[in-house]
Amino acid sequence: MIKFTDFTYFLLLFLIVAAYYNTPQTKKWIFLLILSVLFNMSWSGYYVFVWLGLTAICFLGGQYLGNAAHSKKKRKTLLTILIVICLLPLLFFKYLIPINNSFSPVVLNWLAPIGISYYTFLIIGYLTDVQRKYIKPEPHFGYLALYLGFFPTMLAGPLERARQLIPQLKNPVSYDPENIKAGIFFIVWGLFKKMVLAARFADHVNPVFDQPEKYTAVSVTLAVLLFSIQLYCDFSGYCDIATGSARLLGIRLSKNFANRYYFTPSRTESWNSWNITVTSWFRDYVFFNISKGVTNKTRLEFNRLLTFVVTGLWHGPSWSFVIWGFLQWAYINFEIRTKRFWERFYGGLGLRIGSNPHTVLRIIVRLLTGTLIMGWFRAAELDSGLRLYSAMFGFQSGALSIFTSGFGLTLALFLILDFINYQMGEKEDIASFLLKRNPVQRNLSFLVLVQLVLIFGQITVANFYYIQF
Repeated sequence: MIKFTDFTYFLLLFLIVAAYYNTPQTKKWIFLLILSVLFNMSWSGYYVFVWLGLTAICFLGGQYLGNAAHSKKKRKTLLTILIVICLLPLLFFKYLIPINNSFSPVVLNWLAPIGISYYTFLIIGYLTDVQRKYIKPEPHFGYLALYLGFFPTMLAGPLERARQLIPQLKNPVSYDPENIKAGIFFIVWGLFKKMVLAARFADHVNPVFDQPEKYTAVSVTLAVLLFSIQLYCDFSGYCDIATGSARLLGIRLSKNFANRYYFTPSRTESWNSWNITVTSWFRDYVFFNISKGVTNKTRLEFNRLLTFVVTGLWHGPSWSFVIWGFLQWAYINFEIRTKRFWERFYGGLGLRIGSNPHTVLRIIVRLLTGTLIMGWFRAAELDSGLRLYSAMFGFQSGALSIFTSGFGLTLALFLILDFINYQMGEKEDIASFLLKRNPVQRNLSFLVLVQLVLIFGQITVANFYYIQF
């Protein structure tokens, strides 16, 4: 397998970029498609045929759904059948086998095709958009296959819509030094997040999650809080490397995270700032589908709850993910319903709504209460979650502390990340931010980031966390 953090990947990427811009415009898609198939095979082996089979179903189904000669009823019925067919491999590999315990976890990890969740979602979104007449069916099988298997996004997103990515694949841009610079900035920024911050935070929090009963309640609570930051650095780091890899080829991917996600002042904003392309997918293709024509408020609220639970179950067949999804819904629902109460409450404390003190207090409350939710996500299993929360609330806790050697350095490195994110704001990314600086500032900032990766980065790091989903 070719990992995004391996030197081999970047060596190959350098060769790919050089070859890509020397490939005739009309043949670039063939070059990228071959690369994507080989990349898929390096992770999934012969299970690349699962992707190929679903791609064929998607192509043929799209042609039928886009044919105006067929009645709306027939197209809607076929869409339902196609969605069920496309979901079957995902249900089999990701849910049926684990529930039946037919294989050991080691065999299961080898068996499950990597990226199957993502390309299954792409297919469902594409077919739904064709049926809704939002887009026309793609008449070229090769471009559709490339869209569903584009190597930078195949493992864990971003989950690009067909109308955003396919036109870029069909109309490749010429060589532009600005794209090369932007791609490199994205990749180094992603490596800093993953190899420096996510890896270091993992070193601090993993022992706590492995044996929470040996740590103090404060340490367990802090570990869950830091896990949220670790996960942000890990997943957004992956997306930055994927975005940078695509940008080297002149292809722009969607932004998948708010820059300062971890300091959003409400759970609603936090939810809308995390894995944006996936959460919006669940909104558009799950909630909107089951809520079409529904006006009853109770039914709509139940549909929202169902959407959150399905989002939790997407991560795996575990009660802990169901609980996580339910708590996300409950938290956001409570936040919306009590908005006016909290405005009066903060006003009673003398805090002007929207002022810095008010925002800081909201962030603190959100972080502390959000900690109670993210523990279930990290635990992944019900018994692990119960052990974790038992230790968090002091029912079964020990004397060990999370404040081990290197903890202060990790926080200092995180503050560097946050300072840069703060300077960028939410309207910019690392590439646009650096490209706007003068050459001295840009080169100095870039060299500092590279040095941080080389000095504090861990050469051997675990796979990106979200690849398992």
